[in-house]
Amino acid sequence: MIAVAGVDNPGILDALERHRDFHFRRVASRRVTGEKSALKFIDEVGFCTGFTAGMGVPCLREAIAGTREPIMPEHIQHDYAIGMTWRIKDALPQRRAVYYGKAIARRPSFIAREMLGAFLKLRIEPGGYRKLYLRGGLSHCGKLVMDALAKRGPAETRVLKLSSGYAQPSRRAVFDRAMAELQENFLALKVDERADPFSYVWDTMEHRWPDAIAEARALTRMQAAYVIVAKYFETAGFGSERAIARILGIDPALVEAAARRLEREGTNARGVRIDGHPGAISLLSKFAP
Repeated sequence: MIAVAGVDNPGILDALERHRDFHFRRVASRRVTGEKSALKFIDEVGFCTGFTAGMGVPCLREAIAGTREPIMPEHIQHDYAIGMTWRIKDALPQRRAVYYGKAIARRPSFIAREMLGAFLKLRIEPGGYRKLYLRGGLSHCGKLVMDALAKRGPAETRVLKLSSGYAQPSRRAVFDRAMAELQENFLALKVDERADPFSYVWDTMEHRWPDAIAEARALTRMQAAYVIVAKYFETAGFGSERAIARILGIDPALVEAAARRLEREGTNARGVRIDGHPGAISLLSKFAP
């Protein structure tokens, strides 16, 4: 571990941000221009937010804009980058090219196909949703929605509201929280949209992604964490291990263990302090002071 107290070298931070500019495609020459390049971008970075920039992970809207943290416009329907992101978040997941759901910091996010098994290993409760519910990790509404999906198969939002008993307007907030909860736990996901009347169609992860779940079972938790943390540093270049754990929804002990392995392999340096950045960070060894 490198424990450098307050290295006064603004050039390091500039170099780290340039690293992110390149890998996050925050430069006009590398920006995402359509569905094909969006898939290539997601596959390269492994995972990214859809619309929210500035979180230390790649963002598709940012990559489409080709600039750092583009301002969220007042009228989002007229924004080019938001419009393309909206179309891609329907097109790519619909053909199972990527996973899309509230996976990173509870925000709409994309996960590359080859990374999905690692996320599932760390985020799916062994024993299924019923065990998660019994130990208090799943709301009653979430459990009822999963019961309905398990029994019926893919279903529209309105059907799930009726089946779970949460169709009343006064219970909408509880239902919405439950659907976010199911996405965060990789239990259910949106698989389609119906236009008339507009409605989302939902399905279970077991039905939609059985191959990724099988891949998850073949991994240990440490292997899964290493895959995700290594990909994070490859693309982001640096970060606080605690923040990485929080944003990616991984046990901090697993993030630390993965970072220690990367340190032993000579890929990363840990415990680095740089003036202009709060606290100690881990970063790629080539940037270490």
